[in-house]
Amino acid sequence: MKRYAPLVTLAAVAALGVGFFVANTVNQQGAAQPSAAAAIEPAAAAADQAPTVVELGRLTPPSASPPAAAGVEDQVEQQGAAAPAVAEKAYAGWSSGKEVSVAIAVKDGRAVAYVCDGKKVEAWLEGTVAGDTLTLESKDGSATINGTASESSSDGTVTVGGKTWPFTAEGVTAPAGLYDGRADVRGVATRVGWVVSGDGQVTGVASVAGDKRPAPVLNPADPGAVTIDGVPVEVTALDGASTVIRR
Repeated sequence: MKRYAPLVTLAAVAALGVGFFVANTVNQQGAAQPSAAAAIEPAAAAADQAPTVVELGRLTPPSASPPAAAGVEDQVEQQGAAAPAVAEKAYAGWSSGKEVSVAIAVKDGRAVAYVCDGKKVEAWLEGTVAGDTLTLESKDGSATINGTASESSSDGTVTVGGKTWPFTAEGVTAPAGLYDGRADVRGVATRVGWVVSGDGQVTGVASVAGDKRPAPVLNPADPGAVTIDGVPVEVTALDGASTVIRR
């Protein structure tokens, strides 16, 4: 029996070693599983976050209209608002204290005007009529007309010569309205503007080489009779489509 003692001892040691090995292997596998789970969880979390970010960028209230459709609606509204309330008309009148006479002509959304005091203050203006709103200004912007227009009248404010007044101009028919005269007086370009009111009053200023003076008398029934220093003046009745400011 004593011969087998070393063998039994060796077998016991071997069995013990196998036991430690198995236990160690099991422990390692157990430790590896949480690590694998820990590695899977961030990946799963990242996968969950990706569509959330995309959805945040796409959030739109269900009732909201697409941007393109809203833009089209805005354009339609703007076009409707811009349609002139008056297709074609001429107006003539005065500032509140008759400081200046005012003539305005509109046609198809365009507007031209002439303002003068019959002595030396005058201005030619161009602009637009959008809806019933009139907006005109002179070439240098120093003279302006801002107001409204209807079939019967135009009202607003006029600025010329550094002063501003309210004005009222009634709707008129030819021969009342706005007139422009051109002449070459001894080689000097001369221009004349006239406002003819509905009651027949005529107010105008002539500009000769920058010198302003009262305009010659205009008889709308005989415009060819107008002269300056014996030189015939070519007179034209203007409408809203006319060009009154030289570019």
